[in-house]
Amino acid sequence: MLDFKPVTLKDKERIEKYSFKYGENSCQHSFVSMYAHSGKYGDSFAEKDGWLYVCRTHLNTDREKVYLCPMGDTLDEESMRTAIRNLLTDAAEEGKRAVLYTVTSKEKDRIEQAFPRTFRFFEVRDSFEYLYLQQKLTKLSGSQFQTRRRQCRLFYRRYSGRVTIEDITPNSISEILDFQHRWLKERMANGGDTGLCEEDIAIKKELSEYEALDLFGIIIRIDGSIAGYAFGGPVSEDCFDLLAEKGDRSIPYIYQVLKRELPYYCSKRYVYFNWEEDVGSPGLREMKLRYHPDILMVKYRAEEVSNEQWKT
Repeated sequence: MLDFKPVTLKDKERIEKYSFKYGENSCQHSFVSMYAHSGKYGDSFAEKDGWLYVCRTHLNTDREKVYLCPMGDTLDEESMRTAIRNLLTDAAEEGKRAVLYTVTSKEKDRIEQAFPRTFRFFEVRDSFEYLYLQQKLTKLSGSQFQTRRRQCRLFYRRYSGRVTIEDITPNSISEILDFQHRWLKERMANGGDTGLCEEDIAIKKELSEYEALDLFGIIIRIDGSIAGYAFGGPVSEDCFDLLAEKGDRSIPYIYQVLKRELPYYCSKRYVYFNWEEDVGSPGLREMKLRYHPDILMVKYRAEEVSNEQWKT
């Protein structure tokens, strides 16, 4: 059986050794996601044979044990086969079948190659991730972004001389938390769902360990007051994960400006920005598609079928 332990802040370097190299720029494979959403997923991890295994303990059932796809050298077919066998054995020892969440297309192909007919795969559209070239988000070039450029110009014209943008620092965290509290209260009063409350817990956890998690973000102020904020962190050497983006909905085009300014202030270090999933929200899906993702990362759920050939 794999020796799983809860993900804690001190495990950041240990986990990112795998996730930065093998996580395919997926937000679900990031340490920050595992740590900040521990209350929702209960992520625990184990290391064996040069692979990282993650179990989503809060999603386990009497019949299923839920994992992320293990992270390691998937190009080594024998090593990949050993990693998947370790998961199957771990679940079987508890009398359960293995289920893998947020499996990428590459992972799906390599699992099928290593263990044919052992898993059934289901495409999960709500879990697709949206990745954009950083330069595209900062420049918004071309006719397809004409409306977005106009909206940003209108924002700066309306609030001319009143807008300031600054990096988030430890000294501004308490002010952001106050803004976040007001934002959530207003959304919940207008029909927001419980998912926003779960997100709020993660945001507070991320902000409480802002520097330790190696996060970066900006605050947009109008007349000195916060109009919006956005922050995230790296999921690899060349990809930045947008973790939170909140604006005062009474201020026209604040979100369009946040989407442009965060990549700009983040410098040219990253190639891609990951805007994560749309979680099945029609509004989020429409908005993210309007920005024309350069990569739409397809995700699958993999369920072990009644086939014990892997034991041979």
